[in-house]
Order: sequence, then C-alpha cells, then structure tokens
Amino acid sequence: MYATIFDDLYRLNHEMNKFLYGGKKERGYTTTWPEVNIYDNENEYIVVSSMPGVKKEDLNITMKDNSLKITGERKTGVSENANYHLKERKEGKFERNFLLNDKVDAQTISAELKNGLLMIKLQKAAETKPVTITIN
Repeated sequence: MYATIFDDLYRLNHEMNKFLYGGKKERGYTTTWPEVNIYDNENEYIVVSSMPGVKKEDLNITMKDNSLKITGERKTGVSENANYHLKERKEGKFERNFLLNDKVDAQTISAELKNGLLMIKLQKAAETKPVTITIN
C-alpha cells in the first residue's frame, strides 16, 4: 500500500484526538455526550439531543455570534461510595458547541425538554433566506 505524508499526519491527528478527547474529561466537561442531531430546512435549524435523566433546571442554552452552546449536568443521586458492579451511564457536566452556517433570529429560539429529548428550534434570519429575482 502506498502511503503519503498526509496519511501519516492524518493518523497522528487521529491518535492525538483519541488521546486528548477519547472519553476523558477536559476541565470537568466531557465532549462525547449528549448525542446531538442537527438538521435544517428552508426556514429553521432543528437541534435534537438525547438527555435522559437530565432535568431542565440543570440545562443552559445560549446563542452568541451564530454559535449554539448547550451546557448541563446529569446527576445520578447515587452515593459516591457506592460499589458499582457495572457503570455504563454517563454522568457529570457536559458542554456542546455548534457553529451554524446561517444567521438565526435569536428572539425566536425555542427549546423543549420532553421524554428525555431536548428539541431546539432556531429560525433562520430573513437576510439569509434566498430571494427569487424576477427577470424583466
């Protein structure tokens, strides 16, 4: 197999990312959860995130300079001295940041937490929507 220097750089970058962010906490936050889907249509962005066990009081959503930031904490309520036999559910603080391509109207952002799913709707700003030009 033929390898280039770019293949080596890609592997090095991949290994560094695994080392730095692969399930380890950075400054008290983990970057691998909660899982998020972002999609858009002509009028809005829709962000859906899996938040089982997270209360709305433990969530904070902010929008600044076209960047959406979701921070929060999932608390287990289990004693720190508990003797776990299996521990797969993630807990603790989290932070996710997303830079959106189009400007949004910050005054119309809505968020709802229901059945463990967080749904955020962000209306695209009027100036970002395509305008049809009539040819005379």
